[in-house]
Amino acid sequence: MRDSLVRFFEIKGDSEPEAAADATLDRTALKVAADTPIDDIKKYSFGIARLIFLERLRLSQKEKKAAEDFYTGKKVSLIDAETDDYKFFRECFSRLPNAERIFLQSYFTDAPYQKIIETRRRLTVEAGVSINQIRVKVSRLRKRLENCVQIRRKNS
Repeated sequence: MRDSLVRFFEIKGDSEPEAAADATLDRTALKVAADTPIDDIKKYSFGIARLIFLERLRLSQKEKKAAEDFYTGKKVSLIDAETDDYKFFRECFSRLPNAERIFLQSYFTDAPYQKIIETRRRLTVEAGVSINQIRVKVSRLRKRLENCVQIRRKNS
C-alpha cells in the first residue's frame, strides 16, 4: 500500500512523496488503533492521502507567496542580506554542538530530490532510528534555534 501511496503523491507532483505516504499511513494507523471500523482500508487511506496532498499544497502555496512577496517587495543588497535575524540565526547555529550542526546541514542539504532521500535514509541508518524519529529531532533543533533567535531579537 505504501508504494501505491508514494506513486499517488508522485503523480500529484508532491515534492516529498515518501514523507507524504508515511504521514498517510500514520494517520490511517491512528484510526485503526482507535478500533474505528473501516470497510475498505485502501479506499480510506487514499481519502486521507487526498486530504494530506491538499494540506501540503496549501502550505507550499503559502510559502511560494511569501517568497514572491519578499523578493518582489524589496531589492536585497549584500548589505541588507546581513539582517539582524540572519545574524542572530548564524550566532545561534554556531553555538549548537558540532554533531547537531552537521546533522542539520545533512538533513537540509541543497540537492536533487533523490539525493535528499538517500541522505535522509543514511541518517536513519547511522542513528538506528526511524525517519519519524529523525523528523522529531529536526523539529526540536529548529525550535531551539527559533527560540534562540527570538531571545536575541528581544535583547537587541
